[in-house]
Amino acid sequence: MGAHHSIQSSASCESKDNKSTSSAFEPGSAAADPPLTPQNATAPIVPLKPMPQLQRPETFEEKLYRKFKAEPLVPIGCLTTAYFLASGIKSFYNRDPKKSQTMMRLRVGSQFATILIFIGYAGMNSFTFDFAPGMAVPSEQFETGSEKGRKGGE
Repeated sequence: MGAHHSIQSSASCESKDNKSTSSAFEPGSAAADPPLTPQNATAPIVPLKPMPQLQRPETFEEKLYRKFKAEPLVPIGCLTTAYFLASGIKSFYNRDPKKSQTMMRLRVGSQFATILIFIGYAGMNSFTFDFAPGMAVPSEQFETGSEKGRKGGE
């Protein structure tokens, strides 16, 4: 773990340094590049890329609408859970223990269903049907007669 020191003498290090500096640019030598001067300096050629498009930030309402559209059962489950919770608290306030207990059990069931739906959406989005990636699908290998007719007619 400690630092390793070389056992070379300083004279051998100096001789290596002298060898590396003695190979400076010599006229007529094709191996080395000429020194850079303002006369032979050119700007490097950079390939042109399209300008990146700036996007405005998504508002809360837009994100809520996008998420609700993509996974509609999750917000519905959240609203159902909130309904059972409010109804259970109301029946507890009204001193109806049987209804309060029923509503709280329904709330727990609703929460469980919402979590299962959330996990189902996450699994559905990450699951692919590529059992053997890179392998040819038989339907894509050969064209059937009906596909040939459709392609020609379009």
